[in-house]
Amino acid sequence: MSLIHVLIAVVVLLACAAVILWAYMNVRARRIAARLGAFRCWSRPDHHAGWTAGIGVYGVEELQWYRLVAMSLKPVYSIPRRGMEVSAPISHSDDGAMVEVRLAYGEHRYEVAVERLTYNGLVSWVESGPPRRP
Repeated sequence: MSLIHVLIAVVVLLACAAVILWAYMNVRARRIAARLGAFRCWSRPDHHAGWTAGIGVYGVEELQWYRLVAMSLKPVYSIPRRGMEVSAPISHSDDGAMVEVRLAYGEHRYEVAVERLTYNGLVSWVESGPPRRP
């Protein structure tokens, strides 16, 4: 085989790998977003870092957060419902459609940005948890 044929084969293989990777990440994101209780949510570790797009999922006992673009099927973090504290919303836009919220559980702190209606749902979800056993 000539050098040109080898280069064409390498380019075709790389293109196929890129398409397969794109398809996997697309299917992964759609499957997570299709779960019951899923919502769009941006997160950052602290107020100095940039926002990362993701998907939050309300579970029975915990809130899970997944990166939108990632390979892993596991959440980046999970916060137990019982004991979670939710701050008042901080609006940075004129229309107030998006709000920044600080979530706390013990020593762990998370900053998320969600739509105003999603914030209302988050507060309701935390407050309406199953009753605690004595």
